[in-house]
Amino acid sequence: MKKAYADTPEGQIHYRAEGSGKSLLLLHKASLSSDEYTELLPLLSKNHRTIAVDALGCGESDQPLFVPAIEDYARNIIHFMDALKIAKTDFVGRLFGASIGVEMAVSYPERINKLVLLDLLHVEPAVLKRAHDDFINETVVFEEDGSHLIEVWNGRRAKPPVKMEMAQRATNAYLASDLGRRAGDSHRAKFAYDVGTRLSKIKQPVFLLYSERSGLFPNLESTRKLIPECPAKLIAGTPSFPTWEKPQEYAQAITEFLEKPV
Repeated sequence: MKKAYADTPEGQIHYRAEGSGKSLLLLHKASLSSDEYTELLPLLSKNHRTIAVDALGCGESDQPLFVPAIEDYARNIIHFMDALKIAKTDFVGRLFGASIGVEMAVSYPERINKLVLLDLLHVEPAVLKRAHDDFINETVVFEEDGSHLIEVWNGRRAKPPVKMEMAQRATNAYLASDLGRRAGDSHRAKFAYDVGTRLSKIKQPVFLLYSERSGLFPNLESTRKLIPECPAKLIAGTPSFPTWEKPQEYAQAITEFLEKPV
């Protein structure tokens, strides 16, 4: 697996890449990083040049000089593609990454081939507003006794209880966003983005893939109604970090969709 940086107008973007052939970009959930796809990259790279990206301000990518909206994150990924000379790509995104994928497909349709949306956040506007309000002041406030680190750890460990190794990986990613002070940017952008108004404008083939424990799959049918002829699949029993615990199942579902003729 190769790790490298690409220069964009917004700053340096870190990525992990493996394989060759047709491009496949993967974008993580809010406050994580490209490490979300570490286990998936070798499985998806058999027929693709798979590239997992740290979104602007996340992981090892540069911090932005502004507070980004989903539209800004999408534009930056287009600039990232330009830097790597990727004219068009298949795309996989989870939660925050899925919202960015939707915006890319609508605003830059000539750059996206197929779209795989993992745990896409499509809920009623009132629910979206409550979530946004919950995260409006999200930040890490440093405490002399280090209790802020325990708070970050507990937030990654307890919902639902996950293995310590995975909680540690998620904690590392959270703190990478300017020591956690900018981690809330990606959450706020996701909850401020009304994905429902964009779904009906997607023209590319879309695959919806939900984890059972995400709490979002009950909205699957209302989401499908906005995307004509959209296949969907539910992966049972998956926890908060499904690509780390069930990479084989996710890779198989994604590969089957990408390799199916349009």
